[in-house]
Amino acid sequence: MRGAALLPRIRLRCQKGIPPSLRGRAWQYLSGSKVKLEQNIGKFEELDCLPGDPKWLDVIERDLHRQFPFHEMFVSRGGHGQQDLFRVLKAYTLYRPEEGYCQAQAPIAAVLLMHMPAEQAFWCLVQICEKYLPGYYSEKLSKESLSSRESEDTYL
Repeated sequence: MRGAALLPRIRLRCQKGIPPSLRGRAWQYLSGSKVKLEQNIGKFEELDCLPGDPKWLDVIERDLHRQFPFHEMFVSRGGHGQQDLFRVLKAYTLYRPEEGYCQAQAPIAAVLLMHMPAEQAFWCLVQICEKYLPGYYSEKLSKESLSSRESEDTYL
């Protein structure tokens, strides 16, 4: 079975639920992040080595302990889960400086890290933000959304 012949089987498997042991790999293929990673070999490491914008680093640092605080990966401050989460979110702010960081990215990145290493989680986050939710995490959109809600409250 190859290509198009597999699609109905894959679709059914996704509808039934992807087994936890396969989620990381499945999400990479389904999101296109595996291809993105292969097209950008070394980019995550390059971003990881850069210092980052202090404006975003402080906000990210303050949010780390809020992500799944009782999950074994994130329970200890400064533990490997929080370190990887920081690396992924910092790398994203450097990869997309016009978007920077949004608090809603942290739980998504944390869930990705529960199923895959940091570099793979980074590229999945990139695909989610660029392909599936473009502009959703931008600072401009967040302000417009807030302004829109305030206007609705005024008229209701």
